[in-house]
Amino acid sequence: MVDVPSLAANGLNMPALGLGTWELGGAQLDEVIPEALDIGYRHIDTAQIYKNEADVGRNLARSDLPRNELFITTKVWVDRYTPDDLLASVKESLDRLQTDYVDLLLLHWPLFEGQGMNPTLEGLMRARADGLTRHIGISNFNIDQTEQAMAFCGPGALVTNQVEYHVYLGQERLRRVLARHNLVLTAYMPLAKAGVVNDTVLWEIGAQYDKTAAQVALRWLIEQDRVAAIPATSNIHHARANFEIFDFALSLDDHQRIAELDKDRRLCAPASLSPEWDD
Repeated sequence: MVDVPSLAANGLNMPALGLGTWELGGAQLDEVIPEALDIGYRHIDTAQIYKNEADVGRNLARSDLPRNELFITTKVWVDRYTPDDLLASVKESLDRLQTDYVDLLLLHWPLFEGQGMNPTLEGLMRARADGLTRHIGISNFNIDQTEQAMAFCGPGALVTNQVEYHVYLGQERLRRVLARHNLVLTAYMPLAKAGVVNDTVLWEIGAQYDKTAAQVALRWLIEQDRVAAIPATSNIHHARANFEIFDFALSLDDHQRIAELDKDRRLCAPASLSPEWDD
């Protein structure tokens, strides 16, 4: 079995490649999760708003893998952000996931309405102190919000900011901020919602290694310092292909060609949730 690199940050030990489950559920997850675990995936990402935590939990419970070999992430939705409600929602998530704790608990979007973010961050830290999660982090926070969260929670408290990141979206400023605080950037939509699959440049690079454009795009992400990727797929063949990125390395010329691709293509920016994105 392939040995997936782990990312260490503020006590975190997270596989650099995970299985995303956004827009998946029911029979799709009943098929893909057991096969993904057999391939070697150990990092599974879900969220309250995905409405599939029970599907994820059912399939993980059916596996013979010890709990300590799995890395489970879930995210609190914005309508459960008051501290008491946040804790209650996490306990509900644990029931659905059939586990006593998650490895990583995130705030899904930085939407705090009138209360500000500090009470919600306090609730997040309480969830960790109460043993409901081993690690805590944020998702979709811009640079200013990340700095505010770090200032409130203190050094070493947060471990990641999960954001959209792929070959068509530059996140260099945010990456530098996260690196300064020793946080991982977890990339969702790492294949730009399949936008990379027909990219000529990526196919030309991949041809050197007998790899696809998608495999090149994922390899580019995980070769970066403190970057993890969680591609979502219901297709087991794609899940296997996504996992087959640990037997080659990109050259400096490859990285330069990818750096020259358009880097201003953001795909996930819901008006009701999005912060003011950084350039």
